[in-house]
Formats: sequence, C-alpha cells, structure tokens
Amino acid sequence: MVVNRHQGGAARRQKSRPSWRERLRWLVRGFSMLSLMAVLVGVLWGGAQVFRKLDVPISVIAIKGEFSHVNQEEIQRLVEPLIDGGILSLDLAQIRSQLELQPWVETVTVRRQWPGGLVISVVEEVPIARWGKQGFLNSRGEMLEIADNSKLKHLPLLQGDENTERSIMKSYREIAQLLQPVNLKISGLKRDPRGSWWLSLSNGLELVIGRDQVMEKMRRFLLVWVSGLKDKAWQVERVDIRYDNGIAVRWNKKTAVTTTKQPIAQEHMAQKYVVKRFVMQEQDMKRQAVRELTIAPEKPGKV
Repeated sequence: MVVNRHQGGAARRQKSRPSWRERLRWLVRGFSMLSLMAVLVGVLWGGAQVFRKLDVPISVIAIKGEFSHVNQEEIQRLVEPLIDGGILSLDLAQIRSQLELQPWVETVTVRRQWPGGLVISVVEEVPIARWGKQGFLNSRGEMLEIADNSKLKHLPLLQGDENTERSIMKSYREIAQLLQPVNLKISGLKRDPRGSWWLSLSNGLELVIGRDQVMEKMRRFLLVWVSGLKDKAWQVERVDIRYDNGIAVRWNKKTAVTTTKQPIAQEHMAQKYVVKRFVMQEQDMKRQAVRELTIAPEKPGKV
C-alpha cells in the first residue's frame, strides 16, 4: 500500500487547526475573564471609596467603669496619641494592650460606636494587700508597682523576698480564712530571708510562727485562743508558736497589773501555755476540743 506524504501532512494540518466553533468558545471565555476582572476592580475601587467615606475621624471618646484609683483624664491622655486615622482604620488591639500596661488597670474593652465614637470600658484592679512601700498585690498574687501605696494603709502589709508574692498571698488567704470564725484579722504577714513567718493581727497581737508547719501551728494557737487566751488578749504582746507541743506568751508590761487588784508578779511576766493532749477535727473548727490545758510558769526573761 502506497501512502501519499503530501496528503498525510495536509490531513495533520487540517486536524490540528481549531475550528471556528472552538475559536468562538475561547473568545467567549476570554471575554468572560476580562469582564470578571473588571467587575472585581470595580468592586475594589467602590469598596475603597465607601471605606474612605465611612472611615470618619474619632470625635468622641467615652471611658466607662467604676473607678477608685484609675484617673480618667490619664486614660484619655494615653489614648489620644494612639488615635491615628478614622474609626475603621483604628487599631483597637493596640489601644487595649497599651492601657492594660497601667498598674491600676486589670482589663480593657475597646469598641467602635458609629458614627465617630470610641467606647473604652475599664475594669480596675482590686488591691488585696500592700507589698512593700510602692506596690500592691491583686487577687492573683501579682505585684503591681505604683508610686506610693500610703493610701492603702487599711490593707494588710505583706513582705517577702522577690518572686515570693504568689506563695505569700496563698498563705495569707489560708491563714485569713482560718482566723475568720474567731473574728481575728491580719494586719501584716512577713516571711524573712531565712524562711521564718511573722504574723501581725489587727488587735495588736504578734505571732512568731517559724519556718514550717504554718497551718498546723496556727490551728494549735486557735485552740489555746478559744480556750481562754482571748479573754486576756489585751494583756498579750506576742505569742511564740514555734514549739511542737505548745505556745509561749509574752505579756505586755504596761498591762501586767490586772483589773482585779491582784498584781502579776514580775517573775510570772513570761508564761508558757502547754497543750498536752487535744482532739482536733480538721473539717469543723467549732467542734475542736481541748482535753487538757495547763499553764506552766517559766523563769522570768524574754521569750
């Protein structure tokens, strides 16, 4: 069989050449793509124009919240430099993060209010205790430094080494909860560099706790307190509860003479309350019972 090369080449050229229908189909597709691109460009351009019209300047800044320590004028002063642009282009996250750096600010919520308003809601930090002379602790045990905490003198003073704020706050809460049923309040709690704890009560009483078994020693003190020591609280200067089987009391020299006209002898200025045996129920302090309580006088001298 003989094949004509010229006929074969013409057939291949005729087969590879697109028909007019295919050309029309490609033309329609190209026109559709161009139309879609034009629509997208128009939408983007129109959106940009609408954005420019809606992105009006901020004309009103409203600061909301219940304030005891936060200065609203200071908040206003901090916000104004951050307002760069209109209401839509404003960076709300930046405003929130900058305001939350302030020591008296706990959380901030920032929202837009049309047409040109900005609403800033501030939740103020609640101080739980003073820390040193220029700081306070919040409910999470975080130390927040301020210029002067003298206006917080009604709060207890907590002291300790750096980075011990959370642990001391935890101990403060536990001890305060333990003392609440007997109406004793903490005015100061200190942990010295050696790890020893010192407690001051609002009634002027001082407690030397020691370095370990803080809560157990406090429970032992409460047993003696409710068993009679509270009736002589006005005579007590300091209580040492570092002992394993009792506590030592230093009497106040100014009130050493009782109102019963029977003076307390000088050699009895220091006495030790010894709890020999007692039954203590952890879950209910009201049911704690002391089986035997004796008062053993010590030799005169400081405890």
